[in-house]
Order: sequence, then C-alpha cells, then structure tokens
Amino acid sequence: MSDEFDWTGVVDYSKRVVLEPPKTQYELPGVTEEDHLGVPVAVVPLWHAVVTARLSFPPDDRASLAAAQRRLAAALETVERIYPLGPSGIFVQVSYGLPYFRERIPASVTDELFPHSTLPGSEGQWAVVDSIRFPKDPESIVLEQQDVVFHFKSDYRDHIDRVVGALFRPGEQELNGIPVEGTFVGDLLSVTSMRRGFAGHGMPRVVGRRVGIPGAEHVPAGAMLFMGFTSSHKDGLAGGNLPSFETLPGYTDVKPGDYFAGGTAMHLSHIGIELDRWYELSHRDRLTRMFHPRRTEGPEVLSPDQSPATVTFEEQRDKDAETGVLGHNEQMQFLSRLGQDTTTAYGEELPRGTVMFLRQDFNTVENPFGFSTDGPVSPRPRAGVHFIGFGPSSQHFELMRLEMDSVHHQQRYHLGDDDIGFTGFLDTTHRQNLLLPPRAHRSMPLAELL
Repeated sequence: MSDEFDWTGVVDYSKRVVLEPPKTQYELPGVTEEDHLGVPVAVVPLWHAVVTARLSFPPDDRASLAAAQRRLAAALETVERIYPLGPSGIFVQVSYGLPYFRERIPASVTDELFPHSTLPGSEGQWAVVDSIRFPKDPESIVLEQQDVVFHFKSDYRDHIDRVVGALFRPGEQELNGIPVEGTFVGDLLSVTSMRRGFAGHGMPRVVGRRVGIPGAEHVPAGAMLFMGFTSSHKDGLAGGNLPSFETLPGYTDVKPGDYFAGGTAMHLSHIGIELDRWYELSHRDRLTRMFHPRRTEGPEVLSPDQSPATVTFEEQRDKDAETGVLGHNEQMQFLSRLGQDTTTAYGEELPRGTVMFLRQDFNTVENPFGFSTDGPVSPRPRAGVHFIGFGPSSQHFELMRLEMDSVHHQQRYHLGDDDIGFTGFLDTTHRQNLLLPPRAHRSMPLAELL
C-alpha cells in the first residue's frame, strides 16, 4: 500500500457525528431506547464477539510490554477512525485478568495504583480478585486465568469480523473496504478462545429453531433472550458511570482523577441453559421465578417494569420466600440497587432503588465456545449466554452471586431447586473476574510506568 495517501481519512466520522468518547469503556454512546408497553428498554447492539488471549512474550520483558501498549493503542485508534463509536460502527472493550497484573506489573506499582476494596470484611484486598466456585456451580466449572479479553459489539456482524481479522490475523486486511496496516497485534497475543452471540428481537427463537435446540420453539417470538424476558430495561441497567470503582461511596479506595477512575470490576462467564425444562413451566411459573411471586403480567409482556418503585428489599423478599417461591430479581436487588438515597463522588443525587450493576450479556448457541485452546468444544449447539457484568468490586459481585444461589434461604424456607430463582436451569461452565480500565488506559494499563 502506498504511503502517499491516508486511506483512513477518506471519511472523517468525527465530523459526521460529533461525539466525545466517554471516559469509561462500558458506556455505549448512540445506544437508543424503545418502548415496551410503557417500559423503556435499551436497544443493545445485535452482534457480539469475545476474544480471550494470553500475552506471548515473557513476563519480565518490559520492552515488549511497552511496545505492545503502543501498538495496541495505535491499532484501536485506527479501528475507531474508520468505524464510528456506536452501534452502527463498533464498540471495543479491552479488559485484563489478574495474571496480567501479577506477572507483568511490579508489586510496587500495583500496591499504589490498583483499586483496593473498602467493603467490610475485605478491606485492603484488591478490588478485583480471583473468581470462585459458587455453591451451585458444577464441579467441572473452569475458573479462567486469561491475560486479556476483548469484547466487540455492533449492529453489523461484518464490522466485528473485519476488526477481529485486522487485529489478530496476519496479512493484508481491510476495514470497511479500506486497506489498513499496523493493526495486527496477533504476534503479541496468543488467542485462546472466540465466543460469539447475539441479542436481538426474535433472534433466540429463530436461531435456536434453526440449529435444533430443544425448547427453542417455545421461546416467545419477540424475545431478545432465550429465557424469554428482556434484560436490557433502562431501569435495570446502571446508568452513566455508576459501575466505576470510584463513583459510589463505600466500595473501593479509588477517587475521581485516580489512574483507574472510570474503570470497573468485570465478570465474564459462560452459562448453558436447560431450555426445554425452563419452558416446561407455565408462563406464570417462569414469571415468578424470574422476578417474584407478586408479578401478574401476562405472556404478552416480555419487559415487566423495573423502575425503582418495583424493587424488592430484604423484608419483602423473606415474605415471598414463605410462599414457597423466590424470584431471581428479588434475590439480588437489595445488593444490585441502592439501599438508600446516595450522593455519588461526582455530586449526583440518586434515589433509593437505583440500579448500580451493569450487564452486557448476550445469547449464544456455542457449546461452550466457537473456538478454544484450553478445553473441548462441542459442535452440538446449546442455548446459553455469555454473561458480562460490571460493578464497583469483585467482592460486591460475589455477594450478589451468592444470593443468586441463596443456599441459606433454600434451607430456611425448604425451597426446591426449581423454586428458587432460575439457577436450577443453568449450567455455568467458565468464570473469570477481570479489570476493565478507563478508556485512557485500555491498552496494557500501567506499562508506561515501568
């Protein structure tokens, strides 16, 4: 390719759409909302891909780490010059596992700059810790130790395919038909898995039936997820920068302006769904296990209201448990929502019941992944979800996830496995906790300080 012409300047998307990229990586500018029978729902990107990798050079090779930081930053800048930051272009999020920080970054640096928990019982611990096996996880679950995880999402699958190719496949590449150089970072990273999926109206039923997944014919025609109910309610997803380490008081020692301000604790897992068993339940039984036994919406309502006024706190949850059924939402809402009126570190006043945890999960028919170097992959399709969630600390996520299993409530109220949320219909195969840095440090964080 000639060096005399800058192909990436053919279209300057920054002039077409005036956009200030957010300080966080997890905020998604350009994502719109739609009305679901009076309930606001975010129209999330249709196509998703997660690529996991390990750094391919020795842990003590600081020169290579510095070069990797420069090259990844330049590659991502090239991608975003060609594809606008938005659903019609592409979103790229880059997170890092604990092996990256333990093996690549000296303790003298992490001791000073890595976020630390301030939650009672875990004070002083890193705010991102190794994932654990929860009580209802299968014995076979894999607790992953990836170095780097990329999450790509777009309304156009070809955009994702092109960007993945440009970053990880050697040789000549094009983005949006434009030849590019300098985007390949595959020599720095050994790709360990590729995980794909989708999150669009009617897609679970159409895709599930096409590949022959038992129970897919019972998925509601307009549903965005295999289990039928919408997960992208505006009032069910943390807004703005609420999931960041520093925003809410009481979770970490990070302050506005710190190195990792705008970063967040990320959880990644793959979960298989026993779809046929789930749809053996009546609509009423699915509704109560998804939300709580006081819900009365009919089958046509796929997006029941999730506003703060609907939040269930501990006292009501325990009353519901006495009826013999405990819903998934009410199991965790006292932890995923603010328990009292709160002022953020940025001065925003938030009412009790505001959601503070953010999900960016998506459907999959992989079993468990499309490609993996770390374990077997089955060609037999399976309904599932690649779960991605963001919150102020791993310790906070653990509290929520333990409540999802609710072993103590199950024993106290003598609840059956299928009468306590929907954990009994799930099979989690992989887990990992990661740190998603702020956008300014998404390329090999802390490497510039070595």
